[in-house]
Amino acid sequence: MLKQIINNTLKVSTLTCLWLVLSACQSPGALSTDEPEKFPVYITSGDILPINSITTIDGKEVNLHRTDKKKLVVLFASWCTDSNRLLTALNNSPLLADKSIEIIAIAREEDAATVKAWRDKRGITVALAVDEDRSIYKMFAGGGIPRLISVDEDNKVIKMTLAEGQEQLSKIIWQ
Repeated sequence: MLKQIINNTLKVSTLTCLWLVLSACQSPGALSTDEPEKFPVYITSGDILPINSITTIDGKEVNLHRTDKKKLVVLFASWCTDSNRLLTALNNSPLLADKSIEIIAIAREEDAATVKAWRDKRGITVALAVDEDRSIYKMFAGGGIPRLISVDEDNKVIKMTLAEGQEQLSKIIWQ
């Protein structure tokens, strides 16, 4: 009887560990943020931002090729723990009040109704858009969220960072 309890406990523990690994916001095995990129990336520093404009879930057109502002593009998913942590931190940061930065967060493979409900439940004020078919996301990378893409006033990508873990806003690079 005791042996069966121990075996069942080990099975549950193993399944729990496996679930934790698989429930990360990216594919299994790519959990560290300080390791080299584990997913293919399709833009690099110096490239021109591949999207010109996007419409938010509230119907506002955001021009991402304006030359008077830096841009911060966030690729995320509402179901992702790291994305939730990042958007909450961004929502509470002074970056939102900085008029020299245009910020847009784009939800990967989600619809507007889902993202609106998520936003309203959490009080998120960051401008949000959706990428229902992953066509925008595919311009940037083959996997991994959340991603921070900083862009200069000339619409050149400064840096794209996979922003998992803690202190995510410190991963935004402007130079």
